[in-house]
Amino acid sequence: MNQQEYSTLRSEVLAWVQALGHAGWLSRDDLEPFAAPDDTSPGTLFDGSIHRPLVIGFFGGTGVGKSSLLNRLAGAAIATVSVERPTSREVSLYAHESVRLERFPAGLPLDRVRLARHHNDALRRLVWVDMPDIDSAETANRDLALRWLPHIDLLIYVVSPERYRDDCGWEMLMAQRGTHAWAFVMNQWDHGDPVQIQDFLGLLKNGGFAEPYLFRTQCASDDGTPAVADDFAALENLIEELADKHLVDQIDAQALAHRTRRLQTCLGTVKARLEQRPHWDALRTHWEARWAVNKGEIRGGLAWVTERAAAEFLEGRLKSLNPPESTAGRAAPSVNAVWDPWAQQHWEDTLAALAVDADARQLPRHPLQQALAPFVDGAAPTVGRRVEERLRGALARPGNRLQRVFYRLCWVLALLLPLGAAGWVTFNVVTFYYRSSAEHLGYLGVDFAVHSTLLIVLAWLLPYLLYRLLKPSAERAALRGIRSGLEVGLDEIGAGVSQSLEHLGRRSKQLSETASEWLKSCENPTNNKVFADSRIARLLAKR
Repeated sequence: MNQQEYSTLRSEVLAWVQALGHAGWLSRDDLEPFAAPDDTSPGTLFDGSIHRPLVIGFFGGTGVGKSSLLNRLAGAAIATVSVERPTSREVSLYAHESVRLERFPAGLPLDRVRLARHHNDALRRLVWVDMPDIDSAETANRDLALRWLPHIDLLIYVVSPERYRDDCGWEMLMAQRGTHAWAFVMNQWDHGDPVQIQDFLGLLKNGGFAEPYLFRTQCASDDGTPAVADDFAALENLIEELADKHLVDQIDAQALAHRTRRLQTCLGTVKARLEQRPHWDALRTHWEARWAVNKGEIRGGLAWVTERAAAEFLEGRLKSLNPPESTAGRAAPSVNAVWDPWAQQHWEDTLAALAVDADARQLPRHPLQQALAPFVDGAAPTVGRRVEERLRGALARPGNRLQRVFYRLCWVLALLLPLGAAGWVTFNVVTFYYRSSAEHLGYLGVDFAVHSTLLIVLAWLLPYLLYRLLKPSAERAALRGIRSGLEVGLDEIGAGVSQSLEHLGRRSKQLSETASEWLKSCENPTNNKVFADSRIARLLAKR
């Protein structure tokens, strides 16, 4: 992976995590590691037409002698030494006149950059960067120094015997230690003590530098020569060796590998944050158990409401169980006849308890709120529709199936039995009349007339009474339909929430798998590469 590929990859990853942050899957703390610019390198300062020089930056606090050290390394007074240096407010670049610096990245405050040229061919392969003091009282000056760090190959961290334990400088060193090659200079060594060198070496080793380069220098004598023996010649030799193209390429590769590892670390944190499918499943299971209890409470609390709604329907005061809503977002009065404010409040309290449970499981709240939003105001219309459907069905087919069969049978018998009885009586009347005419017998008596009448009446009366008794009650049918609709509606809204939780769990798994794919894209052969050149290894921190 080269720098351009890394920049493209990081831009895509950044767009992805920002979209997740906007959707609420990631918090501001999750996005913070991606906020720092991390797609630049020292090579971006040059046009690439020739082998670029080594960019060396001087990093340290106020009064440690960074400008004096730079002048001694350059062999000329190219950096101003005063109580208030220009670099206390700006970045000063010192480059050979042949070096083209025309590709300053966007976002750098160029009005706070001072470029000076020199003619020393021995320093052609070097670009010196003198940065603001890291312990500057002005935050803007420290921020300017940090914004230039990605453009530097070798950072020379300059301290003095009095200030090598400076907290501000040490914190910045620990934050940036893996991104650059580092060398350390204890300047003003004529005021130092060997114990301080050993103490500083111990701090560096604890900070991840197994065998750091630490040089003692003295650059402030009156006659221009060191007052005591120092390691300035060794520092010069190291810088000259590092300016070799092969070592510059190794520094570039290691810096890129570190940025890739840092991106992998950030993605690993995001992946761990998104791996919450088991928590979503547990939340859904808990919801289903809780809703089984709360549904019974709502059903019991609405028992008298459903009876009243059934009575009002039969009395004609409730024309339609669910007429059109008069205003958007406002439930119709007929819906409120079944789903009253108490039921709505109980429902909202149940959803609020679900949100609290999700917070306890550290699940993202915003996606859950978006998933539950339609159910908050949608419970009343849903229950109203199901109640109306079941009520219409119950009134169209009142009673149970056996009752309806016997009801229709009695209606048929109430018609057929009297006709059969009347036919039988008629048959007997005609028969006796014929026989009485032929045989000169007497006509039928009063008893026959009374008995025939009773037979016809009973043949009609018994099935008619059963017909009346078996006739389904409209009120009971309406009540049964309303209760059935309420049950179906409660099941539907509960199942809807459960399905939403299932969808959020699947979405969480998909996002986690996407993070895994990004992690695979970040794999770089140089991430675990051990450089054969010991000089490079000593310049790098192991984290």
